[in-house]
Amino acid sequence: MNNFSNKLPIWYQLSQMLRADILGGRLKPGDQIDAEVRLAKQHGISVIPVRQALRALEEEGLIVRHRGSGTYVGPLASSAAERATSFESLYSREFTKPAKILDRGTITTPAHFESYFPHDASLAFVTRVAFRDGKPWSYGTLYFPVGIADEITTDLLTRYPLYRLMREKCSIELVRSHFEAKAIAAQPEAAGHLAIEPFSAALSLLCVTFDRNDRAAGAFQMTFPGDPFIFAFNTPHEPA
Repeated sequence: MNNFSNKLPIWYQLSQMLRADILGGRLKPGDQIDAEVRLAKQHGISVIPVRQALRALEEEGLIVRHRGSGTYVGPLASSAAERATSFESLYSREFTKPAKILDRGTITTPAHFESYFPHDASLAFVTRVAFRDGKPWSYGTLYFPVGIADEITTDLLTRYPLYRLMREKCSIELVRSHFEAKAIAAQPEAAGHLAIEPFSAALSLLCVTFDRNDRAAGAFQMTFPGDPFIFAFNTPHEPA
């Protein structure tokens, strides 16, 4: 029995797990990927979705496959990681400059997250400013279950994205995220933390991320400066 969600194709979930390992630097160019049969056994699935996942990564240029030798992280993976969209920074990259923690505690589950956390009357929260290239990059609030709050320390939150901590410190396997993005006028409080003019162009991003049991594991609502963003998505399509 495997722990994959039944909401998305297994091959897609596996490909995203491997993709995150590559772009997050846990698998580096030249590293060998486990054989198809071994990956299938590790995850309790058949070889077919493993092959589909690897084919998708190969088409993306993240892996190379050599007949008789095996499958390896490709040389293009390092440049892909460097030019990864800002979304990748939300999941994997260690901050080059420590984030500024503005507030932390427990809060009644916000109304716009209640449907995602039906069993949580309250959530732990952290409000912080993260930096990129030495400049304010995001301002907003992270939300996660109170039961893991002790493991996600304030010191760690100054250095790492929430979802990386949930994976590595809490052993939570994350499989998908729901995003809602919209252009907004930066409110004065957010503008002050982001060092931009009040009511100037900004991006509001709401995200809820789910574990293997398709339960919400964490969420955030952030504001970003209105610099150009590049959005890259891999969207699975079920057969007709």
